[in-house]
Parts: sequence; structure tokens; C-alpha cells
Amino acid sequence: ERDWQTPLSLLLIDNLVETMKIERNFSLGTKTKARVVIALMTAFTAGSLLDYIFPVHQPSRRLLENDKPLPTRQGKPIMATFFEPVIGGCCGMTEEGHQNLVKAWESAWRSYGWETKVFNEADAKKHPRFKELEQKLIDADVNGYNQRCFWRWLAMAMDTDPNGGWMSDYDFFPLTLTAKIGEELAAAPGFKSWSLHVPTLLQSDHHSWNVVTDLMIDTVSKDLDVEFLSDMYLLKYLYEHHSEEDLGISSWEMLTYSGFPYKKDEDDIYFDCAGATARLGAHLSHHDSRKAVNNGLFPKIEGVTEGNLGEHMNKRAEAASIMMTDFKQTCSMWCHSEFNLRSEQRHLIG
Repeated sequence: ERDWQTPLSLLLIDNLVETMKIERNFSLGTKTKARVVIALMTAFTAGSLLDYIFPVHQPSRRLLENDKPLPTRQGKPIMATFFEPVIGGCCGMTEEGHQNLVKAWESAWRSYGWETKVFNEADAKKHPRFKELEQKLIDADVNGYNQRCFWRWLAMAMDTDPNGGWMSDYDFFPLTLTAKIGEELAAAPGFKSWSLHVPTLLQSDHHSWNVVTDLMIDTVSKDLDVEFLSDMYLLKYLYEHHSEEDLGISSWEMLTYSGFPYKKDEDDIYFDCAGATARLGAHLSHHDSRKAVNNGLFPKIEGVTEGNLGEHMNKRAEAASIMMTDFKQTCSMWCHSEFNLRSEQRHLIG
């Protein structure tokens, strides 16, 4: 049994070591060999993996004074998200495009051994402070999309499922975060953010969810000194104005990949296995998806006009599924003990 205080970096290192137990009867081209070496070096130095090498200087988990291991859970862990359609769509996507993205999200997490749960407005309304928050958001002129981002906190705070506690955006897709790793990370108490103040991947025990959610509701105001009133900037504000102990934070890390994990090497477009395998998942946000389209790093999808931003954005579900397939095939030596890699195999977009 692994001790619940094991640093996150050690869990990822163990995962990488296991995946390197591969067959030796394959051939790699020169460029691919170089990338493998760079990937190994980068994976051991990326993000909070530094705490494996320098554990004293960068602890992965800040344990609180009264922390105790949580009870052992039965069944698969649950990854939750929140989706309440905006009539007519939003953020460069149609309503159908958003629904397709939710379906792709569910499929991706289930393929990693998770159960999934999609909360909606009805779940958020079960919270006793929903109307209070709603009025504050209306007074602050927060739009419908960002109101929904706040609602998800209330839905999660009301969830008492012992296998719950995980929440991600529905445009966040797993890379190394299997159900097994998820169970180990959830064994520690406290509130954990794996993308700093960007609430794209969170995990918390029930008590800590309520602490942060109540503080959010208390703090929301049209006069709040933030760049923009959203749940992301409010979480950042809380982190900057309260101690980790007050917030119940036990992990505050950057272990997510921003955007599609593709890179360019002159005219060669390849999958960034080094970066991807050192991250729990990829956040395919509106902003990063637009960047990928503009930089030619958005996966090619049949029927989508090159350079048409609207068409690309509305196909984020298909693009995410392609990304997941590419990751499993191209980076399988890092993530699986068995794989088949053809000579000179590397995925090129298009």
C-alpha cells in the first residue's frame, strides 16, 4: 500500500518507469530517437517533477496540521464536470458543438478507468445559497456563461458521493491521470488545484469544497478588485488574500498542459510527448484552441475549411478525440507497458 503522503511527482515518476518496460525489438529513426532522449530528460524536470529531485525546496503536497488520511473508497473514482447549455451556444461554438464536447469528455475519462458525472443547473440549485449567489452575479452584471462557471462550485459542494471530489472543465482531457493515480491523489485530504488558480482540474474532500465555495459566495461583489469577475479570477483573489491553511489547500500545482500538445520543428509537426507525459491532462480551452488554429497546430478534421476559425472551434470534440488517439499511439512508450511502434513513426497533422 502506498502511503497517502507520497509526493505527486513520485507517483508520476513511478508511472513513467512502469511505462518504460517495453519490448526491445523495434526500430526508431534518428529524429525520433533524439526526441525520446529529450522527452525523458524533460519529463524528469518539468513542472512539479522538480520536487522529486529537490524535495526539500519544492514539496508537492503541503499537509495541514490536522490532516488525516481519508477513508478507503469503494468503486471507480468519479470525474465530474458541469454543463448547462447556453441557448444558441457561446464562446465560438454552437450548442450542439458544446454537447459533442461533453460526450467526447465522457468517453475520454471512461477510457482511463473513471466513472463520469455531468452536473447541471438543477444540481447547483440544491445549494442553500444558490439564490444569494445568483443575485450577486446579476448585480455584478456577470454574463450567462460565467454564471454557469460559478454554479459548478455549488453543485460540487452538494455532492456527497464518497468516490467524488474531482471536477474538471469539459474541455479538459486526461493524459496521465488514470483512475488509479486519481485514487491515490484523492487519498489526501484538503483542497487541491492542479492548474493553480485556473479551475480546470480540481479535487477536494467534501468539507474543503464547502469552505472554498462559501468563501467564494461571501467574496463575490461588483466592486471586487479583480481583472474580470469570473470564478477563475475569484479563486486567484482568494489565494492571494488568504492563507493556504485558511482555504484548506493541500496542493496548489501546475500539472496541466495548456492547449493541444503539438509542436513544430521547422515543417515537421509532432506530438509533444515530453510535455504531455509530465502532465495530468490537457486543457483545450477556447483561447488555446484559437491559438492552435492560428498556428497550424489544430488537428486536421475532414470537411473543415482551413483557416476558418468558426468551423474549427465547433469541432473541438473531434479534435480532442484525435488528440487522445495521437497521445496513446505516439507516446505509448511513456504510458503503457505494451505498444507497437513502426520505424520512423511520428504523427504529422494533415
